Amino acid sequence: MAMKIYLVRLDNILFAFIFILMFFYYGLNETLFDPPQSVHVWRQTNSLSLTHNYYQYKQPFFEPEMHNQFGNDGTSGKAVGEFPVIYYFVAQLWRIFGKHEWIFQLLHVIIIFSGLFSIFYSLKYLLKSSFWAGFNSLITFTSPMVVFYGPKFLPDVPALMFVFIAWYYILRFIKKRQVVNLWASALFFCLSMLLKVTSGFSFIALGGWLIFELIFQHKSDRIFNFRLKHFLPFILVLIPVFAWYFYADYYNTVNQGHFSTHGIWPLWTTTKENIYRIIDVQNKIFFKQLFLPFLQYTTLVIWFFLIITIKKLQPIFQYFIIVLPIGFLVQVILWFQILDYHDYYLINQIVVLVAFWAIFIIRVKSLLSSLNFRIVLKVFFIAFFIWNVIACREQVQTRYEGWMNETYHKHFKALLVIEPSFQKWGIEPEDKVISIPDFTINTTLYYMNRKGYTDFASDFSTPETFYRRIEQGAKYLIVNDSTLLKSEIIQPFIKDKIGEFKNVSVYNLQKLKTKTND
Repeated sequence: MAMKIYLVRLDNILFAFIFILMFFYYGLNETLFDPPQSVHVWRQTNSLSLTHNYYQYKQPFFEPEMHNQFGNDGTSGKAVGEFPVIYYFVAQLWRIFGKHEWIFQLLHVIIIFSGLFSIFYSLKYLLKSSFWAGFNSLITFTSPMVVFYGPKFLPDVPALMFVFIAWYYILRFIKKRQVVNLWASALFFCLSMLLKVTSGFSFIALGGWLIFELIFQHKSDRIFNFRLKHFLPFILVLIPVFAWYFYADYYNTVNQGHFSTHGIWPLWTTTKENIYRIIDVQNKIFFKQLFLPFLQYTTLVIWFFLIITIKKLQPIFQYFIIVLPIGFLVQVILWFQILDYHDYYLINQIVVLVAFWAIFIIRVKSLLSSLNFRIVLKVFFIAFFIWNVIACREQVQTRYEGWMNETYHKHFKALLVIEPSFQKWGIEPEDKVISIPDFTINTTLYYMNRKGYTDFASDFSTPETFYRRIEQGAKYLIVNDSTLLKSEIIQPFIKDKIGEFKNVSVYNLQKLKTKTND
């Protein structure tokens, strides 16, 4: 008994050790202290802007606000997307320990480890093997999207990890039949859907199986064997999910602050040319960012194998190898137009890959009777796993180097350290600014920690927009790209230059404001 406990603890320690090795190999110990940048800095700084406003202005939980003043006809930043529980929590941590973005990223890393460890523990029960459980759970951490976006402030990876934790508690219920595990599972499913509504696909799949089992299977054949009271946690958690998205739509409508779609962007409403363009973007760039392509092709082959041998699988596995791909396909179709640059929308579907590999391992383990063959196979999969880790690191590095991060290095980076110059020029912390060019919502505004306006929701190709934003309180114009200064439209607004810092030029707009008021 003591030896068994020792071995259990050893494999948990080994899992944590491998995770830490991967963490350092990917260079996350360094990027943990980097500011938001690279692919989808737009989305990263949205999260940080909401968090910062909770921190600096002590915004009420249900009244989030961001730096860009595009709401309320250009007078406020009141807007919301996903349930801001993580943003609010990080803001409280900042009040205790000071504002450090690494605190935010470290919290996400802890969530990632918790999610992966939960699925590792669940798979040990299903696969009866620490090795295969470790391989199947840690393979998730070889996704460049998970490794890059995971710590980087976005809610998608935490939502996926909460799904993993929810399934862990489902397995605990099967083992112990304690209702408290169902409430815990429902809670984490709820959190995942509040952070990312599309993470609810496996929740829906689980519900479908539970209903099927209740109606069509004899009690002796059921796995979950739910009574009606067991459904209660999963029904009740839908209330806060629907309530939040209803409130978010209401809040954004009242404040005219829509910035994150809670609807669908289906394939059938776009053009044929755009469909080909999105497919081309996915094929050339983002396909290899989800996982090593060979792993994805192998997973597809595994699925075909499972379909061919479906009669030899348990009924619940038959159900999931059919339903989960349908869910994946439904998401791709309903949110197809977002997939041009929003690669992270596929992160929540990694649960499909984990499920396929788990079912496949269960299916073939019984065929591996030779000890020597099992050893050789494990050596092969260790090498395969290392290949995925190496490929992941290479892909993550491309996000910090080259064209993916060119705008940050050439134009935006200087804004991170411009505050001393602002103080020298007399630009106060509460002074609103126009920051161009910046087609994101909050990036340059967050870097400078100034409220104001970017090219998002402001058409600065016309002088009327400049004058309107000046009327609404913009005192300074911040230009981070000198080529923009050649435009005729901008000429009336760059006559009063007050300073220059690296590639950034700053202009006073207050005389223009006085002029327009005369």
